Amino acid sequence: MLSSRRVIPLACVRMSGHSDPTGGLFIGFILGLWTFFKGFRKFREYKVVEDTPTIAIRSVPMGLVRIRGNAQSDQLIPSPITHTPCCFYKVEVERWKVKDRSGSWEHERTDLDGAKFFLADQTGKLLVDGYSAEYDLPLNGERVVDSNQPGTATTAGPTDAELLQYISYSGVHALTSKMEHFLEKRGPQADQHREQIRQNFMEMLENVPKVAKGQAVPVSLVEQFMAVAPAMADPMKEQQRQMAMEHFRMMAQAGQLHMPTMNAASGRYRLREYLILPGQEYNVTGTCAENQKAQDTNDRNVICKGSHEKTFLISSKPLKATEKTLEKSALWMIMGGAAASLVCLALLLMHLKMI
Repeated sequence: MLSSRRVIPLACVRMSGHSDPTGGLFIGFILGLWTFFKGFRKFREYKVVEDTPTIAIRSVPMGLVRIRGNAQSDQLIPSPITHTPCCFYKVEVERWKVKDRSGSWEHERTDLDGAKFFLADQTGKLLVDGYSAEYDLPLNGERVVDSNQPGTATTAGPTDAELLQYISYSGVHALTSKMEHFLEKRGPQADQHREQIRQNFMEMLENVPKVAKGQAVPVSLVEQFMAVAPAMADPMKEQQRQMAMEHFRMMAQAGQLHMPTMNAASGRYRLREYLILPGQEYNVTGTCAENQKAQDTNDRNVICKGSHEKTFLISSKPLKATEKTLEKSALWMIMGGAAASLVCLALLLMHLKMI
């Protein structure tokens, strides 16, 4: 079993073997520098959060703000790992990889989902778009699944087979979500034709994950694809394209058009789930901007990631604890990155006999 093996650090294996460590040391030096400078960005984020006062939601101006309130949503969804009704979820998918007798968990992807939710205090409520946020939330659930050793069904959540299927689906969902939010952030286009194309693409992307789960391709998706696809210059080829699209439309109307079922993921995975729960209190530091899709006076503005100020943090911790976590994380990254880069540089120079 993997758990009974002695795990040997990968760097030590390379250094103790006959292979040339130059490449590994150079990569370690670069990663150390990257962590060092990222630590300074994290420290700036800490200072921004520390220097931004918490204000009542009713008094929120445009620009960078920090508010605190209870999460509210009329569009709760079940979380993938524990099936907990939530406003928003974040699932980190890691894969167990073995290389040179050393095994470790490596990040595979992060899956995010959920509608925009409200944060409410005694003075009012404000819409929050949590898709691009950095989260400081407690772990709500964790599962380890292995396609070679599938577990039995549990009453507390999905089976291992369902989670392996979700891992495959999450790859499609993560990609389409990024594309959909990119188009949404671009905002309405001045040109009516370009705006219609943007809207059609967004609706298409919203339907793709549903189709990937095995649902029949809706007629609206075929219509949107036809509206987005440009006409061909050759009249004969354009006629053939129209006939093919008409055939697809008829199949969709009859419920006969399905995408191939996605195969379940293979390998060993660890899934960690973090949730925004209704009724729970959260601190949100982000940019207050105009909501392009406002429907009433309650959602005219939205907290999101700003175009210029990138700080966007959602935390369930008390204010001081949130600031302390950011400060500690920044200092560890600065000191750890500096130490790692210096050690790797020294070993590299010694290996090359330059010192």
